[in-house]
Amino acid sequence: MNRRADINGIQTRYTLTGNPGAPTVILSHGLAADLSMWAPQLDVLARSFNVLCYDIRGHGCSSATPGDYSLALLAHDVLALMDSLGIDRAHYVGLSLGGMIGQQLGAWHGERLASLTLCATTSTAPKASWDARVNEARARGVAPLVEATVDRWVTPDFKREQPALMAQMRAMVLGTSLDGYAGSAAAIRDMELAPVLSQIKVPTLVVAGAADTSTPLPMLEHIAHSIPGAELLTVSDAAHMPTMERPDICNPALERFLLACSRDQ
Repeated sequence: MNRRADINGIQTRYTLTGNPGAPTVILSHGLAADLSMWAPQLDVLARSFNVLCYDIRGHGCSSATPGDYSLALLAHDVLALMDSLGIDRAHYVGLSLGGMIGQQLGAWHGERLASLTLCATTSTAPKASWDARVNEARARGVAPLVEATVDRWVTPDFKREQPALMAQMRAMVLGTSLDGYAGSAAAIRDMELAPVLSQIKVPTLVVAGAADTSTPLPMLEHIAHSIPGAELLTVSDAAHMPTMERPDICNPALERFLLACSRDQ
């Protein structure tokens, strides 16, 4: 069931699935997506966890604010949502932008995390390219960006073989507000996470799509090597949305990691 929380100056849509008395797992999506992208993971994770999905500021059904966002702002949205729900600590799973928010949380608010999973993400961004994307979005809107976005998300075979899921992905992009897209793209443009990766002390799993051209495998290898004790999972036949393309690989690995981290608490 969709719920709403008034936090940090916005209204945030979220869902809670699973066992309310179990450890909480927060699932955070990528740029131009929404919480529905985690559907392939919900049944598996809900067996052992209280699963909290939410829409990032300006995405899905969460309200937007104008101007440039920062990863610090988006991380504080997560903390404010946790506080509003009485969640002291949680496992955090983030993909792409969600993974950047996760790195921000891990480096500066690690005491709130039981573990950290970083999927198809990066700690640095080419500023000129992202500045151009911010300007393009603000000049043309989100709709012209749909096909280029979904093409980056999945492999050509998946796009050809899964028309229903591709329609869902296009709908996620179109459901992203202009302020949400441009503001979050500015946060990606301005991030400076590489120097602080070594400050992340929580157990960390890094997940890379072998065919990802947006955040290629070497980027994820660098993150895994920079975070003390981090594990790396490379997902074959997957691009920038490995959790949607290959849940058969991602789900068992994610469940094992989260259960192991829960036992160690």
